Amino acid sequence: MATLRRMAEVFADGPVIAVRAFGAGHINETFLVEAPAGEYVLQRLNTAVFPDPGAVTANILAVHRHVRGALMPEPVATSDGEWLVCDESGSWRAWRRAPGAPLAGGEASPEMLHAAAALLGSFHSLLAELDPAVVSETLPGFHDPGRRLDALRAVIAADPCGRVQTVGDEIATALAGESLVGVAADLTVRVPRRVAHFDAKLDNILFDGGDAVCLVDFDTVMPGAWFWDVGDLLRSGAATAAEDDPHPERAVVVPERYQAIVDGYRRGLSGAGVAHPAELEAVDVAGAIVTYEQAVRFLTDWIAGDVYYRISRPRQNLDRARTQFRLLTSMPRP
Repeated sequence: MATLRRMAEVFADGPVIAVRAFGAGHINETFLVEAPAGEYVLQRLNTAVFPDPGAVTANILAVHRHVRGALMPEPVATSDGEWLVCDESGSWRAWRRAPGAPLAGGEASPEMLHAAAALLGSFHSLLAELDPAVVSETLPGFHDPGRRLDALRAVIAADPCGRVQTVGDEIATALAGESLVGVAADLTVRVPRRVAHFDAKLDNILFDGGDAVCLVDFDTVMPGAWFWDVGDLLRSGAATAAEDDPHPERAVVVPERYQAIVDGYRRGLSGAGVAHPAELEAVDVAGAIVTYEQAVRFLTDWIAGDVYYRISRPRQNLDRARTQFRLLTSMPRP
């Protein structure tokens, strides 16, 4: 707690009133800081996942400058002008707390999902003129279903925790979905190379009342394709079941929710007239591609021993994988 308060005071530039755990992210440790000057979000980056915190920070600042702070939180520098503080306790950064709060998938109406998708489309429009060469690829191959499937095959062969024999059905489902690897590869070479959020799930969009007001969690901002962002929003918003629902049969696409996201995104993007024809085509299959990729990643982590995604209960990654595979069965796909 002493380290938390010390780092909070570094970014708040003075005494703080309170510091507490905040949010439910899978990767980093996040805290809410209450200070006389307002509220801040303080994070300790997981350097096992993000081995180059400096590059991550530079990417975020480049995007923030380009969009002039629109639709994203404001990074906070220390009194010495540092955006990232690294010492023996870890790598730390802070944001001013953005207005609004995230919604669980079941709480969002089709109208709210439409608003979330329109906000994502608007954000992409703002990024359209940003040269992808300005940002670094901090996590090479982050969105690459073929690479993720190869990793699954490798961990199945190694079976470090003796879990393979318990997930035969899930492994078979993963291998049977390999055709989506080819679909993703084909789209990737046909769409323009853009700057993308790369983790645009519903949890990372804040709402103020019924209005979507802000995107958060920009650690994965990298050059790539926009359809990955659309797919993640479809994956996380098209069903009412939670991502880790222990009852996977509840993970079913609700057509009204799915269509609200597709329509909202296209509306937000088309307003600026920046979409490439292949990008609009990709929207139709993006949900299936990302749902499949994420299911494979969760299954891989379960077999590996829960080494990547943070868990709050046993078998959580297995529940995540099963729920995503079940969701995939009702997700529109080629």
